[in-house]
Amino acid sequence: MTKSDEILKYLQIGINIPIWPEFHKYILHDLNYFNAQSIILENNGFPAGHALIYSNGINTLYFGYFRVLNHDQNLISFLIDELISYARENNFKRIMGPINIPTVIYGWGFMKEGSSESLYVGKPVNPPIYQKLFMENKFKLKLEETSWEGPSIRINPYKLKIYDYNDYEYFNPKDLNDLRELKKDFLRINNEHMPESARITPKISELFDNYADFVFTYGYKSMIFFVRYKPTGEIVGCGSNLPNPFSTDEKGNNDSIVAYTWAVSPKHRGKGLPLLMYGATSLDLWKKGIRYTSVPTGGKATHSFEKYAKILNLQKKRFHLVLELKLEKD
Repeated sequence: MTKSDEILKYLQIGINIPIWPEFHKYILHDLNYFNAQSIILENNGFPAGHALIYSNGINTLYFGYFRVLNHDQNLISFLIDELISYARENNFKRIMGPINIPTVIYGWGFMKEGSSESLYVGKPVNPPIYQKLFMENKFKLKLEETSWEGPSIRINPYKLKIYDYNDYEYFNPKDLNDLRELKKDFLRINNEHMPESARITPKISELFDNYADFVFTYGYKSMIFFVRYKPTGEIVGCGSNLPNPFSTDEKGNNDSIVAYTWAVSPKHRGKGLPLLMYGATSLDLWKKGIRYTSVPTGGKATHSFEKYAKILNLQKKRFHLVLELKLEKD
């Protein structure tokens, strides 16, 4: 049995989101890629707490799946101490998390009190004692993510006539192989034009194929979308949605999504391309039975998204905190 297979046995201790056997291949891919390890806390010979640790190969130690049984304050504090000790002993310059790989299923952040606790892909649930104790250990806020949620709304962007889309073509990949051909453009636009606050998962470019397979397996090809500027043929916008396998309609089909990534080249901003991408995607996903949407935003994007939230009638439902500790030399 490999180390990753061994870790897999303990991961459920670290998170409320179910670790279904069918998700194992996605989890194992990321565990192996990052050469992840587990810190397992035992109490009277039984597992009582868990933290996954992995690095970006440089200076940052990431952690995820951090949780103890019964949310015992003393056990949480002990596990935090172990995390910090490991980072110091291995000469890391900072610790950041929780980031639960693969993030397309298990998300990131400690949930703030008052958030919706319903089961949702990428939205872990925990009581506030975790972030309280981390901050008492000098961890600072790296990112607060706000999830705007509500019933899905169909919008035909072409009929609104707010923007002129004659120079733009919206399209989806034909299949997974076609998406792989578009991979370079997708990563270029996201890496160059997404705000720094949205870049949480380390080495996301290397995880693209694993995450794309998840979307195509549990969702639809229209969950990945692109916009091409017709005069030059250049792809100037793109984005992705995530299926929520934990909620289905009466036919057993997924009925909700996470609007995961959106990026537009600066030269083409102010042209209504986010509305084009949302609207054109919403028309197809409505036909597929999608009836609920969650849109995560962070940093300055949270404020700028408010005007779109009003149009889409979305409300702030969940808040997640990614924390960071910069380590000083003893």
